[in-house]
Amino acid sequence: MPRRFLVERAGERFDLVESPAASEHHLQEVMKMNPQLIPADDLGLDGDLLVIGRETSLASGSIDLLCLASSGDVVLVELKTGPQNPDFRHALAQLIDYGSDLWRLSVDDFDRGVVQRFLRSGHAPERLAGSHDLRDAISRAGWALDSEATDALLERLADVLQSGDFHFVVAAQRFTETMRTSLEYMNATMRSGRFFLVEIVQLAGAELTAHAAQVVASPSRRTAATSRSQTTTDEVAFLASINDDQYRDAFRDFLAGCISLGLALAWGSKGLSIRMQTPDQNLPISIAWGLPETTSWQGLKYLSVGIDRTSLARTPSVAQAAERYLAAIGAIPGGRTANSKISARSFDAATAPAAVPALIEAIEALVEEVQALS
Repeated sequence: MPRRFLVERAGERFDLVESPAASEHHLQEVMKMNPQLIPADDLGLDGDLLVIGRETSLASGSIDLLCLASSGDVVLVELKTGPQNPDFRHALAQLIDYGSDLWRLSVDDFDRGVVQRFLRSGHAPERLAGSHDLRDAISRAGWALDSEATDALLERLADVLQSGDFHFVVAAQRFTETMRTSLEYMNATMRSGRFFLVEIVQLAGAELTAHAAQVVASPSRRTAATSRSQTTTDEVAFLASINDDQYRDAFRDFLAGCISLGLALAWGSKGLSIRMQTPDQNLPISIAWGLPETTSWQGLKYLSVGIDRTSLARTPSVAQAAERYLAAIGAIPGGRTANSKISARSFDAATAPAAVPALIEAIEALVEEVQALS
């Protein structure tokens, strides 16, 4: 039975009724030209997707749509005309071929070999005009990412390319039950990668035509969580990697103190950043970081506290509070100025245990001052 949508306009009510498209090729073009129809939330992703490939040639053929999420996840979309098409079920095989073309590429190779070719083609959207590479495109995506968040996106992208943990989407007007079963099997048995079926719907009425897309088959939450956990650490794994007992206990106390102040712990593949919400920025800013003892990121090591001034430029209301925070942590004994564009001080296994109480006190003062601005 076709679905109906009640529309109210200028005091008038009328129905838009689901109706088969006269040309399913038209629906393909609608999706290609309007990729925002892809329900990213139902794919487990936040925000609109950034198209970084449209009819882009890979080793196995031309992929209909290649998209990037603000998290660094990659979405491959194959559009099919419907169950009557004899190659309909081959769409899954095509997507796997495309995924194998991207698998194990470095971010640089992915950028040069795929993204930059798309940006130079006639298929790139107007908002990406002038973009020369992936970073340029990300800056025009409307995600309002600071330099740290962009670096985190690229780090996640590197993990996704190495693991092959892609989001595979087949889009069509209708799907057979056999197709749904095939997708369920793929999601249940494949270690990496997640498969989705998206129906493209056309609605018509009162001389209007509308289009919508909805996810009709997806991985179970358990499958999705298992796949994502392969490239993201957590508190238990991070603390277990610390050999020094006193340093481990101090780091545990530091994390507990930050959580008690309402700060967010954002875990990456190796470490974490600790983030604070600000009155004039939808995205929080980072005020501390934790890295494994053998790892550094942008010059930060161990337990680091500070402010990314690139983020601070977008949050002018907290500038004075941030400067007082930097002065406070600068006066805490044992810290070393990080060799980084981020204004930060790092505390290692020898100095962090004694410094943690004072660090929490400085962070608490910052949080209270920023909250008073709201």
